[in-house]
Amino acid sequence: MNDHTSWSGAPVTSVDACLPALVPSAHPVPERTAESARLKQLLSINLALNTFGDTAQLLDVITNTVTGVADCDAASILLFDERSNSLCFEAASGEVGASLVGTTVPMNGSLAGEIFREGRPLYSADVQSDERHFRAADETTGFVTEALLGVPMHIDGQPVGVIEVLNSRHGGFDMGDVEALQIVAAQAAIAIRDARHARALVELNERLAEVDRLKMNFLAITSHELRTPLTSVRGFGQILADEVEGHLRQYADAIVRAGYRMTDVVQTLDVMATLEGEIGAHPSRRVDVSTILEEAIRGLAQRKNEIQVSFPHGLTVAGDGLRLRLVFSNLLKNAVRFSPAGAPVRVKGSVEGETLHVRVTDEGCGLARHNLERIFEGYVQLQDPDRRDHEGLGVGLTVARAVAVRHGGQLWAESDGPGCGSTFHLVLPLLL
Repeated sequence: MNDHTSWSGAPVTSVDACLPALVPSAHPVPERTAESARLKQLLSINLALNTFGDTAQLLDVITNTVTGVADCDAASILLFDERSNSLCFEAASGEVGASLVGTTVPMNGSLAGEIFREGRPLYSADVQSDERHFRAADETTGFVTEALLGVPMHIDGQPVGVIEVLNSRHGGFDMGDVEALQIVAAQAAIAIRDARHARALVELNERLAEVDRLKMNFLAITSHELRTPLTSVRGFGQILADEVEGHLRQYADAIVRAGYRMTDVVQTLDVMATLEGEIGAHPSRRVDVSTILEEAIRGLAQRKNEIQVSFPHGLTVAGDGLRLRLVFSNLLKNAVRFSPAGAPVRVKGSVEGETLHVRVTDEGCGLARHNLERIFEGYVQLQDPDRRDHEGLGVGLTVARAVAVRHGGQLWAESDGPGCGSTFHLVLPLLL
């Protein structure tokens, strides 16, 4: 405080210095009764912190409560606005309090601004003769500020605003009012901090939702744009494979395999783009499982591993054949990708009750226990993306599990650890 801050008109340098010069209360209250009432009012603010979810409503409760605690005409909470470098009324009690909300007070040329800058309590017993008083607020509302006591509010050690009480009804503010106001300031700061955190979380979730929406739109558009040319590549590639002879046949077969591979990529993008919209979908077409498994094997681009199949014929499930083939393709590509050259990949199917249980086993790098579920998360690559030796979008297993679940099935992984290979289990309900 500067040297002309006054308490009952006497020049002082701090709030503590004015304690001996306190003006006696015009309406004395027994000390114990007054203290008890004050504690109850302060406790009501604590209760309000856990009751009101709306910050504006909570700040209104705080200003109204502190008006009673300090036994004054009005109270207000002002928060610092970085954009305008000023203080803005967020809540105010009293007859004209509502009209103050949204009004700004300059950082220089106001008592509130000095409280904020100095970071300590300030008391002016004769505001009308105090040159630091910002008179525009009184002129706008018609309220006459006679005395003002204010304390700063801090969040994590940083000033964020000011809380004020105006015009004491008991002959002047005292040190008890300062202490009570500091308690309230700390409580208000907690409310403001929590509200800011909650608002930031909501804004972050909204931004994430928008990013997710844009991502899904991009995936949907990309898969749609690629589907037509891929149909031509696969169709004409198969015609070439059937017609050409000699060394040209290998090139035609490579085109067909590339077409299958790109079709799987498009299907993967398509499923990723529609995962949310297909929850609860119930496919109904009859699909021969051994047929789609053969198609998946035929579409493998890599031939460094023998695919050993032990699979019963004639088993059918209800579902989407293209997407179920995508499940097998992703499981087979995953097994081949992480297996050493020449190591077999085994596919075994068995009927268990009313379900088909498919096991895809490799002798590859294996999985640590903590990665058995993580590999099914979207866009997860267990290798560093800048150093990994294997291609892929990191969504194949995510899509495979999503498709399995939407067909009423399950998909999970087992491994005895790194270097011990892996087995992926696919369970689908059979059409009997």
